[in-house]
This record gives sequence, structure tokens and C-alpha cells, in this order.
Amino acid sequence: MKKLTKLGLVSFSIFVLNAYSQTVVKADENGGTDTPVALASSTDQTNSSSSSTSSANAQQNENSTVASNATPTTEEATSTSSTVNSSVSENGRESDTRAVAPKNGNIIDEGGYVNVEGQPAHYSEDGKSVVYNYTVAYKAMHSSDHGQSVSDLEIRFPNIPNAKVDFTLVGTRDEKENPVSVNVPMKKINYDDENRPAPTVIPRAEELAAGKTPLVVGYEGIPGLVGIEFDKVTTYTIYTLFAKSQAVRVSIAIPLEEAKKIKYFPLDARMDWKSSQEGGGSYEEGSQSLQEYHNHVVGFLGSDGNPSYGGLENPALIDDSYVQNGHLIKSVANPSTYITPNNGDWTTIPHDTNINPETFFNYVKIFTLHRNPNISYYASEFEDMADQDVSALNYGDVVVDYVVKGTNQSLKPTYTDTPKTSIYGSDGKLVTYNIGEDINERPSSITVDGQKYNLVGVSSTSAPETGQLKEGTTHVVYEYEKEPDPEPTPDPKPTPTPAPTPSPDPTPNPEPTPDPKPTPNPEPASKPVQPEKIQSSEQKSAPEKAQLPNTGTSDSPSAMNLLAILAGILGLSLFKKSKKSES
Repeated sequence: MKKLTKLGLVSFSIFVLNAYSQTVVKADENGGTDTPVALASSTDQTNSSSSSTSSANAQQNENSTVASNATPTTEEATSTSSTVNSSVSENGRESDTRAVAPKNGNIIDEGGYVNVEGQPAHYSEDGKSVVYNYTVAYKAMHSSDHGQSVSDLEIRFPNIPNAKVDFTLVGTRDEKENPVSVNVPMKKINYDDENRPAPTVIPRAEELAAGKTPLVVGYEGIPGLVGIEFDKVTTYTIYTLFAKSQAVRVSIAIPLEEAKKIKYFPLDARMDWKSSQEGGGSYEEGSQSLQEYHNHVVGFLGSDGNPSYGGLENPALIDDSYVQNGHLIKSVANPSTYITPNNGDWTTIPHDTNINPETFFNYVKIFTLHRNPNISYYASEFEDMADQDVSALNYGDVVVDYVVKGTNQSLKPTYTDTPKTSIYGSDGKLVTYNIGEDINERPSSITVDGQKYNLVGVSSTSAPETGQLKEGTTHVVYEYEKEPDPEPTPDPKPTPTPAPTPSPDPTPNPEPTPDPKPTPNPEPASKPVQPEKIQSSEQKSAPEKAQLPNTGTSDSPSAMNLLAILAGILGLSLFKKSKKSES
């Protein structure tokens, strides 16, 4: 506890800016470099123990010594400034992130150190909170002799009542420094926890496989530490010994009512402790706080003369002027913090952009790494060891309109398919919509004042019927055409009703024809008949007539038979009379 009290008193004396009895350590006559600001103890610590005061003064003297030795030669300063300027293209973006080797060749640039990449926010599963997400990648500054290093990372965000934060290790390295993507929850442990291991470093892939738990250090109930202002910002620390980058995902859930007050939620990450051995990160370990440098401290002096964290303290101060394409383009706290461009890849970290050498925190220049050519430093002159970004809850909705084709004439009220909501779900993926699946949302026809309109399709300016939500309103427009009036049909002429066709009389069945009576054989004549006379008689009695068609009934054969009999009798009578006359 005595050690902790000592640490707190020293830290507080350095960080509290409103003390302002500052002693700016002067550079030598070759000047022109950034110098640390040593802060005297505030008056409320006059009762501190002499050992604490002695320790603080000793630390300040050490800082002064470092500062006086930190001034590069004029040639080195000019070279550094020229190199920095040449690395930034005309549009403010870095033109090259390859390793840069200065004249003495002992500075090896392997890219940036810190990159904060804000991810989309979303509602919690219960809908009572908004979860803001970030991917934070960083790597240690190290040297060939494993001496001087910067291996810690402080993560700061606004102190919101009832906020909850979770850390997940998403990227580590194996023993050969190969990148390994993982998804391992990290355990939070307090700085003063007696079980906290030292150093509390990120495990390698092999250690994770063996069951080691990655830790993140918090500072609950420990006031007065450097850079720790609980009433303004919340701070956590992670440590590493890796020469290559690793990454954690930070998820901060704040109550919905608090989230409604802001548009952007910021997160700051910066390396804070220069150590003489890898893994250090406190005064007790002989480390130096980089918060002592005015262009690296996270806070700044407000207009009222009091320390301020700007938007990092009050996110409501962050408006669209700070943001482009959903990411920060300038610091929301100390304006000397430069923004690292996002690349979506935790295995590589880009350089900072839009660098102003006059305000830029150049670690290589400040600590004169060029002056020790026998040691190689894996450092960059285009990286200030800090970065910031924001996460935002983007809202979207989907509405549908129904209009007459080629006009803005509405046929029915606007229909809300998807009310205003987060465009991202709790799984972090974009929410989808589908209008065409519901006939009520996509009617095939609409009748207005008795006139029917038929669906043609979506208009040329309409959003698609199905897709993913976007920020703002997604507007789907259906077009309809008026159904044409039918042409009048003339009244048809009445068709006369045809007279009924009479049914034919039934044909009677013919009576059966009786068998003809047999004709009796004539009696033989005693004398031959004279043909001439007989002929004459026959001609007189029955002159030949043209035969009429047989139009009689079935009784005609009987009549003919009777006639034949009568003719025969008449012939016999004439024959006998003739006989008598001869005699």
C-alpha cells in the first residue's frame, strides 16, 4: 500500500495540469526539439512523506536529463523534418509506408504502432443499451538489445454512468511472430490486485492453446495515477512483448437514454510508458511517462484554464466536422494527436497522416535514437504512438409510396415497412428488408374513386424491393397505370325466334299383303279358236291402252285376276254365239 500511495502521489503531481507551476526544460543551443514538461507538486500535497517528494523530484530530474540530451543536431533535425514532409502526399495521405532508413541506418521503420478502427454500433439483444465497437491494433516499440521499449497501451473512453465494457483478443502471434486470428474473451483485473501478474502481457497462440487467459488492467478505485481521471474518462491498459502487431476488440454498452444524447462515441488509445526494459509500465519499474510531453498528453487546457479531454470527456461535442465516412479525421481531445488511417487489417498498421512536424510527437527525434548507431531501433518517425476513432449508431428506415406512373400523384398513404432502427443487428451484420413478400405492401391494383389502377413496377428512381438497410431512409416507389375505360358495345339486334318445326306424322306400318288366290286352269276348248276373230273380238272388247304406272294399293293383283276371269267368260260366250250363227 505504501508503494501504491507513493505511485499515486507522484503520478498525480505530474498529470494535474491546473497546478501550472511548470518548469519547461530548455533545450541546448542547437534547440528546436520537443521537450517534456515537468510539473511541480500541487500545494495540497505538502503533507506528503519526504520519500514521495524525493522520488518525484528525482523523476523530474531524470526527465530533465533526458530532455537536455534529446536535442538532435541541426542536420538531424532538418533531415527528420524533410523526411516527414516527404512522406505525406499533396492530398494529406501518406505516399509510402515502407521502412525508412535514415543516414546512420539504425532506425528501422516497420509501420505504425497504434490503430483504432471504429466499427458500427448496434442495439443490445434486450434493446436497452447501445453497444459501440472498436478494433484496436498495436505493437511495441523495441530495440535490438531488448532495452529501450514502449510496450503498454492505454485505452480511454468517456466515463458514462452504468456503462459496461468487454475486451476480446482477436489477433495474436505465435512463437515465430506469425499472425493468428483468435476470438478469446479477456479478463479484467484491477491494477492493485495482488494476484496481477507482472508483466501482464498478451499471450501468444501457443499459450492460449494451453489455456492461458489474456488480461486487461483496470484502475477502479485508484485515483491520482498519471492520465487517470475517473470522473471524466475510463482507462484500461494492455501490455505486450510482441515485435509485431496484435489486436483486441473493445465493446462498450451504454444505456439507451444516454446513447440518445450523442451521435458519435470516441475511443483513444496511446502508448504511455518509455521503459529501459521490455514489459515495463510504471515509475516503480523505472519507466518514464510519455504523458509528460505536451504533444502526447491526452488532455489539454480548456478555454477556462482547466484541464479538459474535449470530446473524449463529453461525446456530445463531437459533430460531423470531426468525421468523414464514419471515421475521425482529427483529434477530439489534444489536437496534437494525429489520426492513423484505417485499413481493416490488424496485421499491419499504417503511418499517421497530415503530419505537422511542429506539433507532431516524434519519438525518434525526442529521444535522439540516431545518436546510438550501435543499437537498432524498430521505430517510426511518422507515428505518434496514439490514435482515436469513433463508433456510431446509424439509423435507417424503409418507406413505400404508390404513385401514378410518370407523376408524383399518390394513390394511397405512404407505408412504413421498417420503422427507424439501427441498420446493424446485434450480430454486427446489416439488417435486411423485403417488401415484395407481402401483398399488402405490394398490391397488384389500387382503386381510387371507382377508378382502378394496375401495378406496373418500381420507378426508375426507386430503391430495390429487397436489400440491406442504410443510414437514412430507403424509399421504394411503386408505379401504377390507370386501367382504360372499355369501349361501348352497341346493343345487339334481337334475333327472331324461329317457328318450331312440326314433327312429321308417323308413317303407318304397311298391312301385310295377302297371298294371291290361285288362278283356276281354264277348261280345255273343244275347237280351236280362230285367231283373227278372237283377236278382233279382243280388240273390240279390250283395246290396248298405255299402261298406267302402278299407283294402286296392295289390292290391284286381285282386281286383275277378277278381270281376267270375266274376260274369259265373255270369250266363251262369244264363241258359243258364233257357233250358233254358223249353224
